[in-house]
Amino acid sequence: MNYFSRGIVLWAATASVIGTAAQVGAQEAPGEPLQEVIVTAQFRSQNLQQTPIAISALSGAQLAEQNITDISGAGALAPNVTFGANSQGFGQIASIFIRGVGQADPHFAVEPGVGMYIDDVYMGVLPGSIFQLLDTDRVEILRGPQGTLAGKNSLGGSIRLYSTPAGPDPDAYAEVGYGSLNYISGRAASNFTLVNDHLYVRFAVATQRRDGYLDRLDYACANGLASDSSQLTTTSCKIGTQGGIDTTTARATLAWIANDQIKNTLIADIDEDNSENPATKTLYAPQTSIFGTPTWATGSHYITCPTCYTNYENNLPMPQEPGAVGPVAFPNTSPLSASGLTDNLSVKLTDTLTLQLISAYRKSDVHFYNQIDGTPASVNDQSWELQHTQETEELRLSGSVGSFAEWTVGGYYYHAPGVSEGRIIIPFGLAPNGGGGGIVGPADILFHDLVDTNSKSGFAHLELHPADRLTVTLGGRYTWDSKNFSFFRYNPLTGQPNPAYLYDVSVLFKGTRPDYRLDVDYEWTNHFMTYAEVSTGYRGGGVNPRPYFPSQALPYQPETITAYEAGLKSQFFDQHLTVNAAAFFNVYHDFQATLVSCDAISPFPGAPCAQTTNVGDAHVKGFEVEGNLAAVGGFHVNASLGLLKFQYTEVNPASGITRSMTNIYSPKVTAALGVEYETAIGGYGWLTPRLDYSFHSEEQTLFVNDALSALDAVGLLNARLAWKDHTKAWEVALAVNNVTDKFYYQSKQFLESPVYNVGSGVPGLPREEVLTIRHTF
Repeated sequence: MNYFSRGIVLWAATASVIGTAAQVGAQEAPGEPLQEVIVTAQFRSQNLQQTPIAISALSGAQLAEQNITDISGAGALAPNVTFGANSQGFGQIASIFIRGVGQADPHFAVEPGVGMYIDDVYMGVLPGSIFQLLDTDRVEILRGPQGTLAGKNSLGGSIRLYSTPAGPDPDAYAEVGYGSLNYISGRAASNFTLVNDHLYVRFAVATQRRDGYLDRLDYACANGLASDSSQLTTTSCKIGTQGGIDTTTARATLAWIANDQIKNTLIADIDEDNSENPATKTLYAPQTSIFGTPTWATGSHYITCPTCYTNYENNLPMPQEPGAVGPVAFPNTSPLSASGLTDNLSVKLTDTLTLQLISAYRKSDVHFYNQIDGTPASVNDQSWELQHTQETEELRLSGSVGSFAEWTVGGYYYHAPGVSEGRIIIPFGLAPNGGGGGIVGPADILFHDLVDTNSKSGFAHLELHPADRLTVTLGGRYTWDSKNFSFFRYNPLTGQPNPAYLYDVSVLFKGTRPDYRLDVDYEWTNHFMTYAEVSTGYRGGGVNPRPYFPSQALPYQPETITAYEAGLKSQFFDQHLTVNAAAFFNVYHDFQATLVSCDAISPFPGAPCAQTTNVGDAHVKGFEVEGNLAAVGGFHVNASLGLLKFQYTEVNPASGITRSMTNIYSPKVTAALGVEYETAIGGYGWLTPRLDYSFHSEEQTLFVNDALSALDAVGLLNARLAWKDHTKAWEVALAVNNVTDKFYYQSKQFLESPVYNVGSGVPGLPREEVLTIRHTF
């Protein structure tokens, strides 16, 4: 049975459960109907069931009930959405893919295929994307191109987080938690009234700490090798851990209501993350190959048992050049510091005309320490820092013409200068099997690269109602992009320029792009709507941001999608059951990929490469359905299913990709099922047990697909038991994630070329128990 068949069987079983429960709910005394969900995907507040876009929306309360504390957990509930945490072994990174479109490269010069927005502000960098859901009002996950709706073009979709607004209601809470691996958490938020009816402030703060779940072992100690060097300071072979978390976030919101016409909201936020490097487990270190035994392996066996949370990483790269004093020690953390300031001004000019200005400034500084092998040999070590700032302005003018039309026109501006710098160390050389001399000998490079990005666009959105229950939506956007790249490589021993690799090379990219959207929807009844649309999306081009040699500093073109979609939104049994579904077909042109082998543009075979380039065209088609049920009493069920097929139609043979391959982090099947039941326990309050199951089929992690680098299909079961007092002011909850203690990988990174011969993976967390106590004021 293939994955599509399994997915259909899973959904059929879920639909049977939902249908049976719905019939029971219709025959017996039903519970409360499903709450109305309001979204702002089309520049104005609309009922989710009346918005002709494939959207998954979760309120802050729903996120808490499912023990979801970061955005990756929310993504697991939506169909055809995947989050690859710690992609390519870099911490603080979320590889977000929607309907087979996304981006795993953390470099800010490579635009994400899925746009991330916080309070309507586009986040131009992936570092920091695994955000804690701090005091979240709601999360909206929009699937499909948002080229005419989002602040900046979002090719595959967008994820929008909205924080809880400041207001007159105290809406205060405090929460503490403790769990496995010495997990400690705390979060709190509250509104304060400064001037009645005019000025309010809200403060929110959250912190998390947890020990690492993968042990770093001293290789000599663990293998009884007295001749090898040792880092031991105790009698234990353990010298440290990886995968620990240490984060603190805070937000302050100031809402000023001058009068009925003018409202201004100012938001300041800060994120400090000093978490450990990702838990990296060595998977591939061949003792022999067609080139003989890899030089770096030196006959050692660095692979620990298949399901052990262990490695032999010592954070010490090898000495690189003759005369070098000694190795460079890499820290065991990947620190991130990010902050931002957002101002949202709304002015009601007339009864039907509103002007909105969203201004924002953000900056981030993240350090990565990536040692891909997880061994003392240090095959390829990177110390990498990304410094990024961005300024954005978005102006919207919205109005209506009676009941016939609603419209929005506006402009968007994005300016983001950034610096990418650090050190790359490949101690055993660039020639096959290591070794060699001159330029193909040991590689040790300091790099300092500058990227200045500018984007401007104008957009228009029009909803027409030519007949009762019929809506025609038209949208358009025109974008002007420019990116200026400057590359500098230095000798780390002398600090002098190294022209052999790259020095003082500048390349400019410019491009323009029109996008459009046409949608027709019809409300057959008050609770049943169908729609059909065609839309386009665009991701800007640029220049390969990580060239090792001048010949690799090449531009790549924008990639585009034309998407065709048809869907329905429905409610049954007096709004106790919601079923939404969509089918789509995307035509993908100039697909962008990052290749780790590019001999055609390198000075010698097997040269190091991290080449962003266009590799071909593709078709992406699929189906998705979501259901929510509120049945008898406090019985609730939510379910989703996504089916996806990514098919190359044309490829560049030099890329190494063939038409039979698929995109990374794009499983054929994604599914989720959640069940909970809230029941009164006499005068002792309320008890709510809940189970959540999520599944994805096999995923690829390299554009040139390989069985070794693929992620196996995995299903995870989470459970939660919550007690609330009769006033529901106090809550005590015990959550167990990964109930079955399944060993699986979040991501993998493989360099199977003869230069490296190495591969590793980032295992997911083992079973985790967390007890939280929350009080609402």
